[in-house]
Amino acid sequence: MIFIVMAVALIYLAYDKFFLSRHHEAVIVESITQTGNENGAATAATSETEKSIAVLPFVNMSSDPEQAYFSDGISEELLNSLARIESLKVAARTSSFSFKGQNKPVGEIAQVLGVEHILEGSVRKSGSQIRITAQLIRVSDGFHMWSQTYDRELVNIFIIQDEITEAIVDELRIKLDVQTKIASSATSDSDAYQEYLQGRYYWNLRETENIYTAVAHFERATQLDPGYADAWIGLGEAWVLLPVWEFDDENTPEKLENARLAANRALELNPASGRAYAVLAYAHSLRLEWRETFKHYELAVKYEPENATVLHWYSGALGVLGEFDRAEEMIEKARKLDPRSRVIGSSYADELLRLGKYDAAIDMIDNTLAFAPDYQFGWQVKGFIHIVRNEFAEARAAFSRKSELAGTQMVKSEVVDYIEQAIESGEPAPVPAWFGDPDFVDQYLVSLALVYAGQYEAALDLIELKSKSNIPHLGVFYLNSKLYRERMGHLPRYQR
Repeated sequence: MIFIVMAVALIYLAYDKFFLSRHHEAVIVESITQTGNENGAATAATSETEKSIAVLPFVNMSSDPEQAYFSDGISEELLNSLARIESLKVAARTSSFSFKGQNKPVGEIAQVLGVEHILEGSVRKSGSQIRITAQLIRVSDGFHMWSQTYDRELVNIFIIQDEITEAIVDELRIKLDVQTKIASSATSDSDAYQEYLQGRYYWNLRETENIYTAVAHFERATQLDPGYADAWIGLGEAWVLLPVWEFDDENTPEKLENARLAANRALELNPASGRAYAVLAYAHSLRLEWRETFKHYELAVKYEPENATVLHWYSGALGVLGEFDRAEEMIEKARKLDPRSRVIGSSYADELLRLGKYDAAIDMIDNTLAFAPDYQFGWQVKGFIHIVRNEFAEARAAFSRKSELAGTQMVKSEVVDYIEQAIESGEPAPVPAWFGDPDFVDQYLVSLALVYAGQYEAALDLIELKSKSNIPHLGVFYLNSKLYRERMGHLPRYQR
């Protein structure tokens, strides 16, 4: 009887293990899946937010304001090191540094940047002595999770940076369950590093004069340390932007060649640099060499899928070819990664303009100019959007603000007058006397005016003229936009 009972028990256990438990697990999985469908997005968002951080620019407590580059360097190195952690979301530098000098509550900053943790600190430098204070704050309750002060003899700043970074990451590893290995600094030359930091500062400001200043700093960094890959990348990023910002047709080939050489040198030093591939892609796109453009952008995204600049530039190329859905997807992701970037915000508004989403475009540009009121390109985009919305007084005000910031009248008021009169009359207007005048720098607005006036042949003349220049990209940027397609799409010449 004992043996019979044991046999029955074994049979039941086997039945429970291989049939009932599997059936039970299936029911549980189905229940979890159903619940996940309802709450999965919120749970994922919560999980992602919990493993997120923004590094605010460390406050320069030294008496010398020039030491601001030093304190910025501490912040940037920490940010770059933390960004290498795959399981940790790190707010982009542009957005984090946009709060520099602003005494805003950390909760407000965290909400804008979409992070749950804030790393902040200060740097006090006196002679050869340095004191660095850092603290990690959990935003949900304002709790200081970690705080430390470092008093050091300033012999090797990179050792200090690595020490601080390791301490913070150790704390994050415990609190947020992240695993990583911090890479060493890109250069051991402190002077080269300072030149690089200053180059990044001016490059982020954009505008022609600032980009030239960035070029000078990046070049000095590469001279001080020829093996400094990041400096070569920065140099390529600066050279490749100058043709568009300067409207310099004659010297464009030289600038693009400088960008290509710098990017290739960077790739020799770091073959996995997505930013370097993006420089090559951007240069090809300016010449309408689309096969090479997208080959390099795919590599850029492969190696740096979370880099806001890479996604922003890729979006621009997709938009020119009319791949609007993908373009909007890319730039929306770039904006989420870097929500306080005035460059990305303005470009996103420009993309919405091309899509014909004029209400969304004006909201985006107004939001951007609210935190970047001195950005010239933003006011230009705002002027364009007001024109397509038939808001001419607002357009004139926007262009006037751009001219004030530039110190010269980049957009002539008669262009806006011409468009307004053409719309009010409802009849094709004669080609204006200023058509082809080299003083009218902004060819986008000139072609827009001609399209509005019904002078489609003249508009296409201008587009073809620019597309035969050294910067053909400037001629075709708006060609695929909704406005141009709606007004000129029926013309065989436009289709060609």
